[in-house]
Amino acid sequence: MNSIFKGKSVWKKTLAMGLTFTMLLSLTACGGKGGDGDGGNGSGAANADTKNTTFAATDLDMTGVKGEPSAFVLAGDRIYFYTMEWPDVEEREGNIEESDDTSAGDESGEAAGDSAEEGTSEEGEEAGSTEAEDSAGAESGKAETGDSTEAGSAETEDSAGAEAGNAEAEDSTEAGSTESGDSADAEAGSTETEAGTEASDVPVDEEMYNPTTRIYSMALDGTDIKEICTPEIDNNEYINNLIVDKDGKVLLVTSSWNEKTETNSYAVISIDDSGNVTDRTDITKNADIGQDAYISKVMSNDEGGLIIATDQSIVMLDDSFKKTGEVKSDGSYIEGVAKALDGTVLCGTTDENGAVAQVVDFKNNKLGEKYNLDISYYYSSDALMSGNGDYDFYYKDNSGVYGYSMSDKKSTKLMDYLASEVSGEQVYNIVPIDSETMLAIGWSEEGSYTAMFKKVDPSEVKDKTTITFGSMWGVDDNIRNAAIQFNKDNDKYRIEFIDYSASGEDAETKMNADIAAGKIPDIIDLSNLPLDQYVAKGILEDLTPYYEKDPDVNLDDLLPSVVSATAIDGKQYYISSSFNITTLIASKKDVGDKTGWTFDEMKELLESKGSDVRPFYSENKNDIFYSFLYGCLNDYIDWTTGKCRFDSSDFKSILEISNSGTNEEVEYDEDSPSQPSLIKSGKVLFVDGYLDVESVQLYHQMYNQDIAFIGYPSEDRQGSFFNMNEAIGIYSKSDVKEGAWEFLKTFVTMEYQAKWGHIWAVPTNQQAFEMYMKSKTTTKAYKDELGQDIEPVDSSWGWDDLEVKIGPLSADEEKLYRDLVNGTTKVNTNNYQIMDIITEEAKAYFAGQKGLDETADIIQNRVTTFVNENR
Repeated sequence: MNSIFKGKSVWKKTLAMGLTFTMLLSLTACGGKGGDGDGGNGSGAANADTKNTTFAATDLDMTGVKGEPSAFVLAGDRIYFYTMEWPDVEEREGNIEESDDTSAGDESGEAAGDSAEEGTSEEGEEAGSTEAEDSAGAESGKAETGDSTEAGSAETEDSAGAEAGNAEAEDSTEAGSTESGDSADAEAGSTETEAGTEASDVPVDEEMYNPTTRIYSMALDGTDIKEICTPEIDNNEYINNLIVDKDGKVLLVTSSWNEKTETNSYAVISIDDSGNVTDRTDITKNADIGQDAYISKVMSNDEGGLIIATDQSIVMLDDSFKKTGEVKSDGSYIEGVAKALDGTVLCGTTDENGAVAQVVDFKNNKLGEKYNLDISYYYSSDALMSGNGDYDFYYKDNSGVYGYSMSDKKSTKLMDYLASEVSGEQVYNIVPIDSETMLAIGWSEEGSYTAMFKKVDPSEVKDKTTITFGSMWGVDDNIRNAAIQFNKDNDKYRIEFIDYSASGEDAETKMNADIAAGKIPDIIDLSNLPLDQYVAKGILEDLTPYYEKDPDVNLDDLLPSVVSATAIDGKQYYISSSFNITTLIASKKDVGDKTGWTFDEMKELLESKGSDVRPFYSENKNDIFYSFLYGCLNDYIDWTTGKCRFDSSDFKSILEISNSGTNEEVEYDEDSPSQPSLIKSGKVLFVDGYLDVESVQLYHQMYNQDIAFIGYPSEDRQGSFFNMNEAIGIYSKSDVKEGAWEFLKTFVTMEYQAKWGHIWAVPTNQQAFEMYMKSKTTTKAYKDELGQDIEPVDSSWGWDDLEVKIGPLSADEEKLYRDLVNGTTKVNTNNYQIMDIITEEAKAYFAGQKGLDETADIIQNRVTTFVNENR
């Protein structure tokens, strides 16, 4: 939570980005222009890679399949899967009420039904969500089973809701263990069941709350679906994996929790064609699965045994399910497991070069040869997939599916999600049948679906002008989804991403290569980049004229304070869908009602408090210094004129205040007083807050209901800053600026910003902002303008030993936050190269090697030189 350290982490992460774009800045100074293909100008047509990686989905006809499919397994010429069918609790309870109302009376029967439904839908839902890591369960029973199968289908270890179902059954049996009661006393029975304690005379069959598991198979083209069996699974266990061995026998790996011993156990269950359990073997000890490990995937091996992968090791079991080999990870987490075409077992890990597939050598119990993949890390535990058809194995990231040839150690991108108009976050449990056919389960706002993706003939892919979108740190899923919709709706343009973080190559190296080749993206993700520097360099297009002539959006749609703060020389160079605010938080009793202050006023306060009171939680000089710089660096640089003021008295005050700390690094231990406790006691004065609406209540508690958003000291007393999320601009020399604007304007509309999940901070659109604030202040549930169900805020925040219940904002809290938003006039845009220069020179001062004036003069000279060389 301490933004001092959060800021330092961000700084280290993004320093490379600032260095990378030095080349970009120098190239544009020489008139560098984007070229054809991946960047710069649109190519005028979908490029060859796009045409060769386009797939089209056809929904499978699942008529007759009961429940939602989960966990596809390819075995021979058939595809196997299981479903979980959740009972219609209301209908069954209604039948119970009808059949038993003679003994319990209508009122009692209704009460029992209501109580049972309450136990299953609410208690069961909580159980399902609690076990989300191991059981992607149906969080709300049957109604949401399809939407909740993602983890189960993606990793094939999850039960798609069985645990939730079992929890429901357990929670609801309490009503079934009746007092027997007097049937004549219907009112008493009704009261008891409404309270959810003991049931009335109405008998409750716990079986009616358990899901029914069914196993199916189908042909490789998705036809000829056959139900194999309906296995009987114990109520206290759920399915981890479905396996089909070399002889076509169906096996289930299940997990169960023992409440008395608080241990988890795993079993392999053999099923015959009638669904009968023919054999059950506890493999917890055989596979040596510790309680701190979990099974992520189970596969059959070529000898009739099993390969079991946990996050820590891969175990081989023979056909009697006895352990014959184990390979432990070399310190990295095992993130996936698959079989190559020749039967070689591969495990997925991530090293300094990115994601790798590594041979599992059971003979020598070690990991063998590595195969470097074209992704930086595994995006999910099912990202590594077994070989079929044309490739030794397959893998995926959030942009598409790749095939890998082990003989020449080469990856080939087969399916591009964006080109195929599908969201990578909404497609899972992909099973490549061959290089041109993919089976998958997916979900959308309309619900879950099962589809077969077939490669589209490149000649049938419509030519569109390409607009490239470049990002250093990965493309946000919401932006990808918006691009998918844009590509569907727009006949002229299509968005293509250049995600420099996705490749196994160093992102900086790859981007430098593109820049040197003149392939500058048409749209640039500006997150954590020096916006003012880019504007001064002429890299970014002025978007003001686009707002003025657009019939759908204009600047009046946005919050006035955001428009004012983001303007550079009166012009708009980027859009952003949301923001948080960085400010300095203090006690009102210390700073009064002021909304801003100067460094002289801060120094006066610190001097009045004495030496046992410190400004920030960290007493380290560099940490204190960074806290100030992170908030107000741009106050000392004018990129338009090239003038800097690091030799000013204000900046010298920052150095002096920071120097009052120590050179010792902060050490954390359980015995040290927590930051909230030190703030409550007045021993720490400030929190450099990364503020959103709900955190207002957190800081209220921390400061004993006495809070002021005073901001960082500055000459103009304006020391609070917007942190703009999804800051996106258009390259000024792009040939497809009109098309780029058509895409960008999506992110400033009410429809985009007010939709759940599209933004994780505060909207910049005025209408969306008001909808957001209403959702944070309401005390009653309602439907908003988009038809979304809004519930009153009910959550909690924890910070060390401080726990705060978060509810609807009070009128005073709402006003406090609105005043902060309306009064903020600046944007926090850091330049990490400059930060590096400043902190490097400040170290000598903090060490006592240089004086204050000398240090300020050196920083002034170095930064001024840098600014004028790079503007």
